[in-house]
Parts: sequence; C-alpha cells; structure tokens
Amino acid sequence: MPGKPAARVGDQTAHGGVIMPPGVPMVLIGGQPAAQMNAMHVCPMQTPAVPPIPHVGGQIIATGVSVLVGGQPIAVVGDTAICSGGPPATIIAGCPTVLVGSGGGGGGGGGTGGEKAAKAESKGSEAEEGHKLDVKFADKGGNPITGVQYTVKSPDGEESKAPLAGRIKKSGIKEGNYEIELKAIVKAEWSKKTAEVEDTVKMKAQVAGIKSGTKATLEIFVKDSGPFADRLLRTVESKVDGDKIEEEWALKIDKKFIDLQAAKEGKGGYSGPSFYFRVTADGISTRSGILEIKDYIELELKDEDGNPIKGAGYKVFLPNGAIKEGTLDNKGYAKVEKVPPGQVKVSFDIKKSSG
Repeated sequence: MPGKPAARVGDQTAHGGVIMPPGVPMVLIGGQPAAQMNAMHVCPMQTPAVPPIPHVGGQIIATGVSVLVGGQPIAVVGDTAICSGGPPATIIAGCPTVLVGSGGGGGGGGGTGGEKAAKAESKGSEAEEGHKLDVKFADKGGNPITGVQYTVKSPDGEESKAPLAGRIKKSGIKEGNYEIELKAIVKAEWSKKTAEVEDTVKMKAQVAGIKSGTKATLEIFVKDSGPFADRLLRTVESKVDGDKIEEEWALKIDKKFIDLQAAKEGKGGYSGPSFYFRVTADGISTRSGILEIKDYIELELKDEDGNPIKGAGYKVFLPNGAIKEGTLDNKGYAKVEKVPPGQVKVSFDIKKSSG
C-alpha cells in the first residue's frame, strides 16, 4: 500500500490548527523541520457551549514507527493530535513528495547532516528488474548536502558507508526497508573570535547522528600566516553530550608554546600565531574557524634609586616581526596593546628621557 505524507512543523490539523516548532531542526522535509512523536500542536477550535469551551492542543501520537527522526517515530498525515476540551484532531497535511509507509514509499526527502533520516522504502515495478532507492538531502536553501558520512542498512542487515554527495541512489536492490543514517559534526566554533592570553574560551561543536557519551577529541593547533606548518599545541579529551561537544581552554604562555615559537624564529622567520581546533568523534572530524589572541605588555623603567625615568623612548620587537615604538609617561610607564602571544624583546633609549 502507498505510504503517507510526512508531517512537518506548520502543517495543518483537522481542527484548523498547526504543528508547532521546533520539530526536528536537523531533518528538513520540503524545507521545514520534520514533526515527530510528542510534538505539540495548537488548536483554535471551541466546542459550542455557554460559554464556549476552548480546545487546547496537545501532543501528536505518531505512527511512522519504521522511520525515526530525532530518535522518535516520524509523524504522518492521519496521525492523532490530542486536543483537550474536545475530540482529538488528526494531521491533514504533509509533504506530498515524501511518503512514509510500506510498499513503495515516495522518493526523496530533504534533511540536514545527521539524523536517522529515514528507513527509506525501496520502490520499483514488476517491469523493472529489482528495486530502486533514491533519496535526496538538501539544506534550508535547497542546496545538496555533501561531505557527511552516511550508512545504508539493508533489510538483511548489510551495511555500506560512504561520504554523502547530496543524494543516495541505488538500483537493483532487494525489496524492504532500508535504514539510512547520517553522521556529522555540522558546526565547530569558538565562543568568541578574539581573546586575550589566559582568557577562557569555549570550543563548541554540534553533532548529529552520533550517540551521546561517544568519546570525542579536540586538538588545538597553532596556525601562522607565514610559511610554517600548523603545529599541534594541546589535545583535550571530551564526550558527546546530547547533540553537542563543549570544552573550555585558555592559552597560557608556557614552555611548550614558547618552544614552538622559538623553533620558528630559529628558522629565520617571524611568528604571528592564530588558533583553531579539530574535533573528532566516531570517526568524523571537522575544523573550527580561527581564534585570534592578542596580549599586552606593561613597561616600567626606573633608575638605581627607584625613581621613574620619564620620557624614555622604547622599542618593542614583536613575535610577528613588527616593531612598536613609543615614549614612557611621567611615571616611567607605558602599556603596549595588541601584542601577538609569544616572546618579545624591548629596548629603551634613555637619552630621550627628561630625567
């Protein structure tokens, strides 16, 4: 028998209401998040009485047990939508191009990287040899999703894995339910784009299709704008927590960092480091954007008796090869901002001092 259209956030129920967000944001069907078991709906209907009895929309009882989204059965047209204050409603609208059920489910749905997107049904006709599986995956803008890892499990338990190229298409396959599972780390980012030395920043990654509790590794690399290879600075062990990985880190100018920078200077180059991390879980890896870290130094110059040397000139030789120049104030003090992390050299010109 033909399948039933998959329900989504915003699809209508029989009492004139709609299915409410969030649904499953990681699985898009026709550009909208899929609706699943226990999703909520609103109901504008009132039962005639004096005064009228308002209905209160409740949970959806999903029957799409062969298709899991977000770990729950997907909702389809015809499923019950509980309604307090009156009889239950049903879902009356869904995505006509994504059918859920036995015996020839519809073609492609859309989904973002990483949920158990569907136990897709093979389809075909007696005139064709074997059956076909044809499922498309697209993001919110309708662009094909590529690069994430997918696994197809056949009715007899055989599995095949490959990177997703926007579509899974197979022909000449056995009849039955084919479970498609996407695994991805869909986003990796720092909690801020710039920081100072010893500031605590968070490394955050969003995952999909990877079990909570799975071991994760975050590797922090030093990246230079010059000809130097990226160098591993720290490794932080973590675990997947729900749909995310999150750990804290702070750059400290310790011996390991100084040694890395000194090795570059020893090769005749200057170092202007920035930082990124690579997160890995369940064999899937992705890389974050760049974190810029700037430091500052405070200069104070006194004579043998402890008196400030006013107005002395100074030069600060930065790790990236730049030189900052200035003059100490009346207290023999200066603060130099936006200094790249690493070793600096300072020279003073007391001939310019005012005593």
